[in-house]
Amino acid sequence: MYGPPQAPQVPQPSKSPASGGRIALLALFSALALLSCGFLAWAPMLRLAIVTRRAVDWVLFGVTFLLSAGLFAYAVVTGDKEATTTEALVVVGIMVVLVAGSITYYLVTEIRRLDRSVAAAPALRPPGYDPSAAVTVPSPIGNPNPYVGPVAAPPAVRAPQPPAAHGPRIDQVRAELDELSDLLRHQREDDGRA
Repeated sequence: MYGPPQAPQVPQPSKSPASGGRIALLALFSALALLSCGFLAWAPMLRLAIVTRRAVDWVLFGVTFLLSAGLFAYAVVTGDKEATTTEALVVVGIMVVLVAGSITYYLVTEIRRLDRSVAAAPALRPPGYDPSAAVTVPSPIGNPNPYVGPVAAPPAVRAPQPPAAHGPRIDQVRAELDELSDLLRHQREDDGRA
């Protein structure tokens, strides 16, 4: 009750910055590649290339787009013609590799990117931290930045103050507690002698 005041609680962010919108995007692009049987497997790769802006992702997007376009062109050219067993196995193998590869690479890269953004996020300040109360060390050459002045030292921690005046009720309770403790002390002494 009379101890030092509690520091205000700092709201803790969630452990992962993956909000509902990011999770929805992950699910949407993964489902897009899967449900289109590989014809739209280039869509998650395009999103990844745009977001990361790495040359590797752009190359993988190009390869995925060319494979998807080739698969679509083969389906259009063959039309209703029945494919041989070898052709069917090759086409299905390309579809499986295209879908599984694009989804796996997309999810792994996106999740790693999100984890890196969490690690790169600034650390939380300890409770009660006040940046305006920071102490600056004077420079021997003067203040290099004339727009920033020295900051005052943090205020000293004050010891808790006892209450100033007690009402008659508190004095009465203290007197009763003193009487009770005396009574118990005498009772223990009497039990020890017996």
